[in-house]
Amino acid sequence: MDLGIGGRRALVCGASGGLGRACAERLAAEGVDLFLVARGRAGLDRTAAQIRDESGVRVDVLAADLSSTQGRQAVLAQCPDPDILVHSGGWPESHPDFRRWTIAQWQAALDAMMLAPVELITGVVEGMVARRFGRIVAVTSRFVKEPRLEHMLSISPRLALAGFMNGIARESVAHNVTANALLPGIFATDTQHDYARSLATEQGKSVEQVWKERASTNAAKRFGEPREFAAACAFLCSAHAGFITGQNILIDGGGYPGVF
Repeated sequence: MDLGIGGRRALVCGASGGLGRACAERLAAEGVDLFLVARGRAGLDRTAAQIRDESGVRVDVLAADLSSTQGRQAVLAQCPDPDILVHSGGWPESHPDFRRWTIAQWQAALDAMMLAPVELITGVVEGMVARRFGRIVAVTSRFVKEPRLEHMLSISPRLALAGFMNGIARESVAHNVTANALLPGIFATDTQHDYARSLATEQGKSVEQVWKERASTNAAKRFGEPREFAAACAFLCSAHAGFITGQNILIDGGGYPGVF
C-alpha cells in the first residue's frame, strides 16, 4: 500500500534507537524526509547515515534534551513546519515506592513525558492546520491503559498528555490533522535486552530464562518486533488515516486483560 506521504517531512524524537528509530526508518522507506532528535549526537549521526544510505531521503539531525525548555525551543527553531510529528520519550529512573517520590522527581517526569510533547505539538499544530495536513503520534506506554502504582511517576504525565491530545485531536481533525497515541507493550529493543540482563543478575537467572518469562506475559508469548510497531505508526501518519484521531492504541500482543 502506498501511504501517500512521500515527500512529506517528519520530526521524529527519540530517534537514535529503539521504537523511535524504527518509526524513522519506516517513514523514510515511504519517502518521508526526516528531522531526527535525540540527546546523543553520535547515535543520531549513525542512524541518519544508515537511513540516508538505505532510502535516499533527506535526514537532518539535532542533539537536544527535550526535557528542557531550551531543547524544545531549539527543535522548533530548526524544524518549525513538519507534516508529521512522532514523539517517543524515555522513562525516568525507577522509583517503585511512591512515598519516596520528590517534587523534583515529579517535575523531571512532567518535563520529559508531558511538557516536552505538549510544547512540540503546540509549536507545530497551527502550521499543520494551515497546510491542511498533519499527523501527530505520541509513543507512550501500555500502562496508560493499565496503570500500576509503581509506574505512576511516568504514567501520570502520560495520562495528562492523553487528555491534552484528545482535545487537540477534536480541535484539528476537521483540518485533516490527527493526533493519536501508540501504547507499546514489550518490544525487542536494546533497552529491553539491557533490562533483561539486569534482571538476570538481580534474580540469579540466565538472560534466556528471564526473556522467556517476560515473553510469556502476553497472549502472543513473545516480544514484539520494532518493525511491527513502526508499521502501525506509519499507517497512522499516512494519508489514509485521516478519520482516526484522539485514540490510545495498544500494541501489546494481547497483554491487556480487558475489552475496552
